[in-house]
Amino acid sequence: MHLFTMLAVLLMSCSQLVSQVYMPVLPDIADSLMLTNGISQAMIISYFITLGASQLIVGPLRDKYGDRPLFIAGQAILLAGTLLCAVAPDSTTFLLGRILQGAGSASPVLISRTLLAQRLSGARLKSAMATVAISASVTAIIAPWLGGMLSSWFGWQGLSLVLITYYLFITIFGLSLLKASEPQPFVINPMSLVRHYQNMVRCQVFLSLASLKWVPTFLYLTLQLHLPFLLQDRFGFTTSQTGQAMMLPMVGLLLGAVFAKVLQRHVSYMKIVLWLWPALLLSALTFVLASDNAIAILLAYAAIMLVFGGYFPSYMHLIGLLHPTHAGTANALVGAIELLIFSVIAWLVNQWLPDNTQAIALLIAVCAALLLLCWRTIRIQRPHFEHT
Repeated sequence: MHLFTMLAVLLMSCSQLVSQVYMPVLPDIADSLMLTNGISQAMIISYFITLGASQLIVGPLRDKYGDRPLFIAGQAILLAGTLLCAVAPDSTTFLLGRILQGAGSASPVLISRTLLAQRLSGARLKSAMATVAISASVTAIIAPWLGGMLSSWFGWQGLSLVLITYYLFITIFGLSLLKASEPQPFVINPMSLVRHYQNMVRCQVFLSLASLKWVPTFLYLTLQLHLPFLLQDRFGFTTSQTGQAMMLPMVGLLLGAVFAKVLQRHVSYMKIVLWLWPALLLSALTFVLASDNAIAILLAYAAIMLVFGGYFPSYMHLIGLLHPTHAGTANALVGAIELLIFSVIAWLVNQWLPDNTQAIALLIAVCAALLLLCWRTIRIQRPHFEHT
């Protein structure tokens, strides 16, 4: 594997692990810190909100100053936040740690999405991005299992000590590869930056491409927050069993990424988006027809993650075509809206969402219709994307 592809994989895993290993132990965190289920979910969502806000700052700074200084600052903040979570005696300390983790994760997230586009092109770039997506899928499969297993051994706070060791390794590896670069001549002016962001969100194609990332992420966050409680309350799963069970849907993420990597050699990413779309309808039907079967529910979630896995490399490739010179800023805006708005919506939906799988099915069906509309918009306004 190309060294920079490996670095992109590791950087992508930074935010994945810190966001996902805590998911299966949400009930344990709630019990330990004496929180309600809703407050413990809010603790997790605080990470995504901070990550989203930080990207709005990190993206333009990365476009101006390059990868190395932002990488160093991000890893330092991420390590500090993870250390706080490891020693947190109360909810306030844990919340502060999660906020710092979110702020620190912005740099590795953005660098992982732009690093390869600077150094590769054509078929090599498409293949490398698909490799990153596959690796991200593997991480997503491992993370819930790792969270449940380590929590059963060391308690939920012990998870953070493992993450600290891993992040130190990535920091050393990244410093050996990322070199200092000359700052770009443009000036970062807050008002001009706001106008630049406004111009992006007024573009229908940008919004449609971003929705390929936003909508699957929204469904993922909603179900990732909801299912641990559903599995434990309705089906009597233990914490360890919940962690193991949450691995099954992540297999769908891996299959979607592999599907995209294989097909991108022969067809466009636009076709891949369309071909994966029916999996959402299958998922909605399963939630309606097999609501009393835990395995069926997990497989329905896996179908959603199949779409997520295939749409992620599609989004990365197409957004790079739309904004080749401001990839950092474009990805920052997509990530910020995704996490600031859609993560909050996911949390709010969980407060409203009844213990009723038919409501989940309706939510999936609405999201599927929205994605089909977005695909049609891209196809009409950027027809050449069907050949790239």
